[in-house]
Amino acid sequence: MKREYAFKPNLDAMGYEELLAHGDAVMEAIKKRTFQEGFRAAKQVQRKLAEMKTSINAQARRDEIVEQAKADVEELSSTFRPGCPSLIYPPSAFDPSRQTVEFIVNSKKRTVVVLITYVSSITKIKNVAFRGIAKTAPSDCFNVHIGKAIALRRALGLAVPDEYLNAPQPTEVRVGDFISDVSGVNKALVIEDDSWPPFSGGSVIYLKDARKYGCRTIDDSREEVGE
Repeated sequence: MKREYAFKPNLDAMGYEELLAHGDAVMEAIKKRTFQEGFRAAKQVQRKLAEMKTSINAQARRDEIVEQAKADVEELSSTFRPGCPSLIYPPSAFDPSRQTVEFIVNSKKRTVVVLITYVSSITKIKNVAFRGIAKTAPSDCFNVHIGKAIALRRALGLAVPDEYLNAPQPTEVRVGDFISDVSGVNKALVIEDDSWPPFSGGSVIYLKDARKYGCRTIDDSREEVGE
C-alpha cells in the first residue's frame, strides 16, 4: 500500500524573502480558517437560538391553551344552554341549577369522561342527560384541563376549538409533571430539587435530573401542585 507523508517545509533552507512569503501565506491560511470556523460557530449559535425561541414560544402557547381550557370549563359548567343533544329527550337544555357536571379522569388510560346528571323528581334516581369523552393520542402529552374542556364541549354538542385538539407539546419540564424515558416504561413524578419524596409511593425524579436527561413529559396537568 502506498503511504502518504505530510509535507514539512524546510524553513532553515529558505531565504529571507522566501520566509516572508511563506509566512504571509501561513497567516492568510490562518485568517481564512479562523473566518470559516467563526462563521460555522456563528451559524450554530443562531440555529440553537432559533430552536430555543421556538421551544419557548411553543411552551408559552401551550400554557395559554391550558388556561383557556380552565376558563372554558368554568363558564360552560355554570351557563344555561338550550338545544343540547340530550341522551334522553334530544334536544334538551343544560341547566346548571338542576344538573351536576361530573368528570371522571383516568390518567393511565389518558381519558376524561364528563357526565351531566340530574335527579328525577319522581323516581329520585340519578340519570345521565349528557355524556362526553376526550382521549389523548399515545404520542401526545395528557393534560386534564384540556381533556375536560374537550369532553364538556362534546357533551353539550359544541364545536371543539382546534387549539385544544392540536395544542403544542410541552418543551419545558416542571415540578408536578409526570415524565417517562424513551422506552415509555419507566415513569416518574417530577419534584423539587431540595424536597423529600412524598409518602404516597411511586417513582419520583428531581427537576434537575429530569431536565438533564431530557425526559419526555407525558402528563403536565400538575394538579398535585395546585395548578
